[in-house]
Amino acid sequence: MPTHPHEPVHEPVHEPVHEPVHEDADWLLADPAWSAVREEWLDVEGRDVRILRVDACGTAAVDGGVPQLLVHGLGGSASNWIDVMTDLAHHGTVVAIDLPGFGHTPITDADRITVGGYVRFVVAVADALEWERFDLHGNSMGGLVATRLAARHPERVASLALVSPALPPSCPVRLLPLPLTTLVGILPMAVPSLGGGFLSTASGHGDDDGRRRAMMRIIFSDPDAVRPALLEAMAHDVVPISDEQLRDRAHAMRSCTRSLTLAWMDPRVTWRAIRAIECPTLLVGGTADPIIPARTLREILRARPDWRGAILRDRRHALMLSEPGEYIALLDSFRSGTLRAA
Repeated sequence: MPTHPHEPVHEPVHEPVHEPVHEDADWLLADPAWSAVREEWLDVEGRDVRILRVDACGTAAVDGGVPQLLVHGLGGSASNWIDVMTDLAHHGTVVAIDLPGFGHTPITDADRITVGGYVRFVVAVADALEWERFDLHGNSMGGLVATRLAARHPERVASLALVSPALPPSCPVRLLPLPLTTLVGILPMAVPSLGGGFLSTASGHGDDDGRRRAMMRIIFSDPDAVRPALLEAMAHDVVPISDEQLRDRAHAMRSCTRSLTLAWMDPRVTWRAIRAIECPTLLVGGTADPIIPARTLREILRARPDWRGAILRDRRHALMLSEPGEYIALLDSFRSGTLRAA
């Protein structure tokens, strides 16, 4: 089993994209660090998918590098990756996607809003980009999607980076002495939303400052230190701009939470995927993450001693968002083979 990332592969010069059909991306002008980021709409099987994109730069612009696909978590969006995209582009073209029901990608009748359905969707995005092989990054629910994808399509994933992935412990979770059908119905209402509640309040669109700060602390150790441009970028992706988008968001939150609940209550499918992954893998988490316990990530690293891992003290649920420089440094060490298992 390989322990180091593969040699660079070339990506195609031309990739089919639609011209943006939404409002101008003025929010990208709020931070000079985002000057290379473009907002585009990609034709995926006849439907528009919102992506953020940074073209390969440096030596990767010459040899093609390895394209990189970034998958957000529950209630998130492509903008969750915006602060690391330019640095990642030194290794190849970078695309962050909005999953159906989140950000600005609408739900279609053909969509299955489940972990498995999102695996199929991400593969379809890679096909639309004409990427045969790519590095895959996933955060939270996106980490679970990425794990399943890497196991199911080993020929497509060159390396895997998981940031606080929503991977269950190996033993089934039994939260309450109730039938499975009852638990599945209750838990989606009990799990805190990282979506509408967080994002509407994060940018000042909500009325409850205490709730805003509590939601912010899921990701940021110091909510007051988060720069306004980043908050506005997140708000741009989550504050609904139409009744249809609001319905999509609510449907996606309910369906995804149900799918995640089932994955945690019966972890066998996910653990088969964990054991089956062939590509070099980096697993990142934090001891202060209120959602994904560090002990679960350590269990996974014990089961996969060939993976590289970093469980960081006092870090929370989305390192690429809260400490982007640390995430890039970990990736650089991972790629160079100097990062040891946690």
